[in-house]
Amino acid sequence: MEDDILSDIVGEQLIEVDFVLDYIQLGFDGPYLTIFMFPRVEIGEVVIKPGQPGYRDALCKRITKIVKAATAVENEKIQIVFDDGSKFTISLCPEDYTTVEAAIFRNGPERWEVW
Repeated sequence: MEDDILSDIVGEQLIEVDFVLDYIQLGFDGPYLTIFMFPRVEIGEVVIKPGQPGYRDALCKRITKIVKAATAVENEKIQIVFDDGSKFTISLCPEDYTTVEAAIFRNGPERWEVW
């Protein structure tokens, strides 16, 4: 079943990408998505995975882009699509987990979700 809490970031601009030891935090002018399962970045036909050359640059170059769509499908993926057509895809497949959580979304103290 699709989760619509990520609709909070649709229309919002990605304003920051923070690299913290073993996770990434994406800031959307209020809401934050903390990611423990590093996303793959899709830019047209090019797919850049964690550890590949240019990975961090690919994430950071999405700063200022507007989110056009954002969905979470349990046991499958979180996907964020930007106005330039690029995408961040975070696996929610149980076999891919390296920690207890894959991601945590927060939009203020009352609205949050953990996958």
